[in-house]
Amino acid sequence: MPFSLETYQRLGTLYNARFSLAVLAGVGIGLITLILLRRRSSWRIRLVLASLGLSWLWISWGYQLKTLAPLLWAGELFAIAFALQSGLLLAGAALPLPTPTISNPLWAQSSVTAQGRLGRWIADGMIAFAVLLFPLIELAAGRAGSGLSLFGSAATPTAIGTLGLAAALGPRFALLLMPIPILWCLVASLLEFGLGGPLWLLPSVSVLVSLVAAWLSWQTDAELQRSIDEELD
Repeated sequence: MPFSLETYQRLGTLYNARFSLAVLAGVGIGLITLILLRRRSSWRIRLVLASLGLSWLWISWGYQLKTLAPLLWAGELFAIAFALQSGLLLAGAALPLPTPTISNPLWAQSSVTAQGRLGRWIADGMIAFAVLLFPLIELAAGRAGSGLSLFGSAATPTAIGTLGLAAALGPRFALLLMPIPILWCLVASLLEFGLGGPLWLLPSVSVLVSLVAAWLSWQTDAELQRSIDEELD
């Protein structure tokens, strides 16, 4: 590694201080996301997707390119990947949304959507974890409060929250929106492991949890479609 764990964490502190307004905006996006997703509706989910798209675009430029890339050559590649993810999220905001996501009555049919509700709870829990708990865990692990990784402006919690959202939106959105966040979480785990960070497992575990939530959502989509087809027949 071209730098130590202390240097890497100091980089986060300098980033938060340099771009404090963007950090505050990211926190606001995270809190608004939690509020909007308490009730599923088309416009709410589109707004969340668009907001996340802007967050990924900012992280691509502000963190990966301007902060990390001067110390790590791969930062430029990360910046390209984050910009691509931003475009995918913004495109996702314009795509038709799957019925289980925007129709609360269907989610209420326990005989059809028991797995789906579990998948939704796991996915929502991932978003809440990324917004509220991730920085607290870092603080408990000894990281300085001024250098905490915050949703909307830091790469890893934003990726974890995006995985949670994508997992709840069915297979089409999962296949579109999950690959790059998964890759980043694996990279983040390897980076933290190489530096001797105590929380290196968190991003990788988040990937596994998101895949479980996505699988449950996929099962529910299939069951819902069969139920709707039977009713139409």
